[in-house]
Amino acid sequence: MNARNEQEQRFKKEKEQRFKKEVDWLSYFESIKHICPWSLRAYMTDKILYVKCNKGCEMSFTAAFRGSKLHEAAMFEYDMDTDIDYLYSVTEQIEAKYPELIAFWSHPSEGDQNTEVPVVIVQDRALLTDLRKKIGYTDE
Repeated sequence: MNARNEQEQRFKKEKEQRFKKEVDWLSYFESIKHICPWSLRAYMTDKILYVKCNKGCEMSFTAAFRGSKLHEAAMFEYDMDTDIDYLYSVTEQIEAKYPELIAFWSHPSEGDQNTEVPVVIVQDRALLTDLRKKIGYTDE
């Protein structure tokens, strides 16, 4: 049992190092907590399924996320040369196939609270709606 715990701790540490090396996700989630207060908690409790994604694998990972009881969101990170049109098409495909999910894209070229790298974020629509109601968020 000790060996298994050590392996899990080592994997978690390697994962944290990989995240910090590429993008400081902790700083990012802290910076958006005024508009998305639950994302920091989800990140800190490892409730975000994070995938460094190649184009074309999104639907498989979305299906895995949909079947997971461990995650509250999925985040697919893409190479820097991924354009907004591609991210938008992915969100459309996900929402068309899985109406119970909601998908967002974020691209560094958009500035403001967007991510440092191109990403697609997927969440359960009902859960997100409930969370938004709790903070008084309304769609613009």
